Amino acid sequence: MRARAASLAAILAFGGANAASAADKLYTAYNIWFEQPTKVYSTNYEKGNLFPAGSEVKDVNRSSRKLEFTDPKLKMKFSIEFVGKHHPGVTAEQWIDRFLTTRDFAALTRGLTAAEIKAIRDGQVQVGMSKKAVLVSVGYPPEIATATTDLDTWKYWRHRFGSYFVRFSDGKVASSEQ
Repeated sequence: MRARAASLAAILAFGGANAASAADKLYTAYNIWFEQPTKVYSTNYEKGNLFPAGSEVKDVNRSSRKLEFTDPKLKMKFSIEFVGKHHPGVTAEQWIDRFLTTRDFAALTRGLTAAEIKAIRDGQVQVGMSKKAVLVSVGYPPEIATATTDLDTWKYWRHRFGSYFVRFSDGKVASSEQ
């Protein structure tokens, strides 16, 4: 009987945690670029307008191929297509979990230097930035060319036909072709 009560309490606690999670505010975990908010790609091509990291999002709709949300400040609806061939080994759900966070900009950038925060606000990668700062500034590199962020060279795309490398040494940017 006692084991049953403990199991029931655990189930109720888990359900409560999920309900609380659903009520949390959601934010973008990193900067994204867009030319049209209705046609953004998970590859995060660096052209067009910058939608800042730590921006609050509302009306989130997730599917196996898309993430949709509204920017309440600009009242713009965004639609981001998950391009699976650019992210081998990562599901759309895993990608979405990396893209959305319950942490606002201050929490995302806690522990970073003033120079790193300025570079993030500008959507830039600069020598000396930590891997954490690069992830907030330009997001995760597509896994098609960077299997893991544990590597010291990451490949990003400016657009469909142009890419660049960010090289790290001791966890800091040593060079960037951005």
